[in-house]
Amino acid sequence: MTDIDTTAFFGAILKTIASTRNHGTDHSEYASGVLEPTARIRAVEKEVGDRRLTPAEAEEVLGLLGTTLRTKRTPDEEREYYLQYIEKVAGISRASLSLSGW
Repeated sequence: MTDIDTTAFFGAILKTIASTRNHGTDHSEYASGVLEPTARIRAVEKEVGDRRLTPAEAEEVLGLLGTTLRTKRTPDEEREYYLQYIEKVAGISRASLSLSGW
C-alpha cells in the first residue's frame, strides 16, 4: 500500500459522511448505521494520531464509511464518486485494499 495522507484521508471520510444526504427514514437504523460508525471512525483517527495509518485501519474506516452510505441509502454512483474522491485526496488505492463492504 502506498503512503496514505492520514489527515486528508480522515478529512475526506468525515466530509463524505457529513455531506451525503440521508435517504433513510428509520431513526434507530441511523443511530446504529451512521452515528456509531462515525464515532468509531473518529476514535480510529484519535488512535492513529500522527503515526502512519495501517492497511487494516484504512480498511476498517472504509468499511465503516460503506456502512454509513448504505444506511443513508446513498446511490451506487454517488458512493463510487466519493470513493474516487477519497482515493485522490488521500493517495489511497482500492487495488491495495480489500473493500468487502463496498
